Amino acid sequence: MDLQVRYRDGMGRERLGTPGALRGLPVEKWPVLCEQRAYQGRKSKVRQWWSSTTKKEVSCRSLEHAYAAMFLDRDPCIVYLAAPSLQVEWRKGERAGVVNPAFMARTTKGQQMLYLHSPDGREPDDQEWSVAQAAAAQAGWQVDVARAPGGQLRRNVYIVSQFRHDEFADASARAVLLEAFARPLPLSRGADAVDLPPGQGRASSWNLLWTQDLTTRWEEPLTPDSLVWAAGAAA
Repeated sequence: MDLQVRYRDGMGRERLGTPGALRGLPVEKWPVLCEQRAYQGRKSKVRQWWSSTTKKEVSCRSLEHAYAAMFLDRDPCIVYLAAPSLQVEWRKGERAGVVNPAFMARTTKGQQMLYLHSPDGREPDDQEWSVAQAAAAQAGWQVDVARAPGGQLRRNVYIVSQFRHDEFADASARAVLLEAFARPLPLSRGADAVDLPPGQGRASSWNLLWTQDLTTRWEEPLTPDSLVWAAGAAA
């Protein structure tokens, strides 16, 4: 199978080359190759997910795609998340096609990740997976599927994601709240009891649930009365 990668380099120039030529290069930080478009035949619209990891917007092809970005953005192992700067073009005999990754990322260990995603939560087909794996093997990347768990967990993570922005993150508030929630308390009671300006205790508590410094029973509906405690503390 012949593989070529179409990408934009650090200067924004569109190029075509082999996957191996990109080994070790910061492809996840390069400009987006092309603007995301809604999936073919679907009415879903392009959405922007503001990443608390990289402090930039990530274009997503649908709401489901944005939910996948949300879970990756919250993953403590991810230190850089972006829309893809490349696509993989393949040819095998008379057959040919293109694989468009959903996201590019880098982990805390420096591993570059190429994430696939399919609409409606379906797994990528075998051809898409094998092409991505073959290109990644040459380039030194790893391939995974960006998943967005549903149900109550998704609803709860979406709630706390509304407090992921920097305006809700405060180092001094974090220290006070982690001490306050050293044992499980209703979020409202623990947040309102600390010596912080009105409203800041609750807003910062929601932010700490997003960053996973605080935790809760994620399978239950999340409300101001939910029990919350510092991660690592006994529930």
